[in-house]
Amino acid sequence: MKKATQIFLILMSFSFFSKGQQFDPDQIKNSLVRVVVTVNERESKVLTGFVWKTPNQVVTSLHGMSKTGSIKVLYMNQAWRKVKIKKVYQKADLVLLEVLPGEPAVPIGVAPINNFHVGPIKFGSDVYAFGYNSGAPGSSSRILRKGDVSPETLNSLIPAKDKAALAKIGFPALDLNILYLEGSLLPGFSGAPVFDSQGRLIGVGDGGLEKGASNVSWIIPAKYITELESSTITSLPPNFETLSQLFSADVRIETVAENTDVIEEKLFNQTFAEPIETDEFEFYPTKNRSLMEMVETSDDPENLMKFADELEEDIKITLDYEGMRFNIFEDINNGVVLAIPEEQELIYSNEEEAFQVVSGIDDGINIYHIGLKDDFSETDFDELLTSVGALINTNFAERYGLSGFTIDEEYSYTLDFGPDRKIAWVLSAANEGITGQDGLTYVVYVYMTVLMSSEKTFMSIATIPIPAEFIILTATLGGLDCTNPGIYGQQCEYMEKVFETFSATHLTTFAY
Repeated sequence: MKKATQIFLILMSFSFFSKGQQFDPDQIKNSLVRVVVTVNERESKVLTGFVWKTPNQVVTSLHGMSKTGSIKVLYMNQAWRKVKIKKVYQKADLVLLEVLPGEPAVPIGVAPINNFHVGPIKFGSDVYAFGYNSGAPGSSSRILRKGDVSPETLNSLIPAKDKAALAKIGFPALDLNILYLEGSLLPGFSGAPVFDSQGRLIGVGDGGLEKGASNVSWIIPAKYITELESSTITSLPPNFETLSQLFSADVRIETVAENTDVIEEKLFNQTFAEPIETDEFEFYPTKNRSLMEMVETSDDPENLMKFADELEEDIKITLDYEGMRFNIFEDINNGVVLAIPEEQELIYSNEEEAFQVVSGIDDGINIYHIGLKDDFSETDFDELLTSVGALINTNFAERYGLSGFTIDEEYSYTLDFGPDRKIAWVLSAANEGITGQDGLTYVVYVYMTVLMSSEKTFMSIATIPIPAEFIILTATLGGLDCTNPGIYGQQCEYMEKVFETFSATHLTTFAY
């Protein structure tokens, strides 16, 4: 919303000081490799790996492999080498690759990692993953925080539907010891080396299993590399391709070409989406998902289900929920995830001083995203929520010429997400209707999601005007089926945008 600096000032009154960081990425840049695995004539998987003990050996994620095609690694962003699978450690989803005999020597300057750290990682401490985001030609960092789950095994972490799939296939093992992360790995970060603040290797990036708009990610502790080295297994496990579809921390790209050299050139020179960013937040597109896929795995879809039921049972509108899709964006440093309706665009608006979702149609349906990084460890979430909510409602009341808004308690509640993270959803309705430029009478709703952790606060705010005439129309018709709208396509399109906007705002969440 316009002049969001006002909100920042309120937030600042609750905040203290920000934290520093220590890790130097130059320590590992010559240890990192890009791994490309051909799946078929049209597709290749791209993930990350790191050089282990000798220049000819690379450790990466087993689930990124394929039973067909070939495997290549790119050293120091300059030299491709064909490799083969040398060892497999199925339980921990790890594979050791080795440069094939007859390949040219690995470039001078490659720096193998020779050891790892096995001590405890303090809860809340920063860890650093380095990988190739969405298969990008250049590596990037991902700052994550050590989270808490008890016991710290895969069985305690992943959704039930994926647990059943993993149990059937047999790996990664459900009793596997892991390091749980607050923050999710980006596509392409499967196999990424993960370091502590002293630059010591502590594990290998894994996961990316779905959790609503976000992903569940974890680290395979580096101690399992020893068991990988001792393994006598050199082939992929049965049902391997079935497992790989569960993971989103590797990425598939189209690589149609007449020969291998052209494929390599395409892989190296392809372009990738630039982030939508400010000085403090940097959002990258990570995936595209249907509404139903996210509802099935979301921690709290309660308001979405409630709104859908209200439309269906009380207003008698049936929407095409199956056709609703969203582009998912994640801030790679702060662990905030946004869902953007597929046909709309995320931008940063200098006028509004906020991230904004735009559709090219001025219908009053808007989403604004506003964030602030600082020390909120001593902040009272309820006080912050009350103050910010009052300011937002006052601002929109002035914008629309209304006397004010009233909070809908049925749609407004707060949840704890771990020891120091909270999320709230608040729905407010205008105290009276307004007349739009089209002559229709609108009731304006403001729906807000507020995230707060010890180091950030982030808000998604939607304005949703609903025309009273649409409600009267459905009552007159005895209901409106928008899966087969007939002559009422315009009304259905508007109400589907209403629901998509509500859903996108609700699905703003923490990266796991």
